[in-house]
Amino acid sequence: MTYATSIEAILFASSKPVAIKRLAELLSIPSDDVSAALKDLSDALDGRESGLVLQRNGHEVQLVTHPDAAELVKQTIKAEASGELTRPQLEALTILAYRGPMTRPEVEQIRGIQSSLILRNLMMRGLVEEKGDERLGQPVFSVSFDFLNAIGVSSVEDLPEYETLRGHAAVADVLTQLETQATNPSESHA
Repeated sequence: MTYATSIEAILFASSKPVAIKRLAELLSIPSDDVSAALKDLSDALDGRESGLVLQRNGHEVQLVTHPDAAELVKQTIKAEASGELTRPQLEALTILAYRGPMTRPEVEQIRGIQSSLILRNLMMRGLVEEKGDERLGQPVFSVSFDFLNAIGVSSVEDLPEYETLRGHAAVADVLTQLETQATNPSESHA
């Protein structure tokens, strides 16, 4: 796999712009090599008339949809946002409503599956919000006011059996383990 294809995979998997310095760290190569690989990637996307383009903003890059596909993408997103919620989306919303705010890895630990796209789609629908968290140094997700309005409650505490489900011991144990691993990475490999 070339550096350009590795960068393409990283950017595809990321929901946010990635710093060139971070790409250099991930690939264990100098920033100049990352810049060259980004040029190769941009040329390859242009050469195959891809639906994606490489977007740069200062020292960050990301893959975005091609401007010529804007209307099609807008229609697709609108259809997704107005359709019924999927079972995985409902699952993630339930977890966040009863246990949030939580980091993406915490949601994934409970669900047992990768949840980036689910969370992104829920944010696009306005049902989930992303905020910074000093505790773990990464974003946390929580249900939004739009979610509360949609289900007709004024706060998460008004959800059915909120106290019972929020304090479930098995979930609390998983979250405590994750927090310990995040604050003491050396202990998670012991």
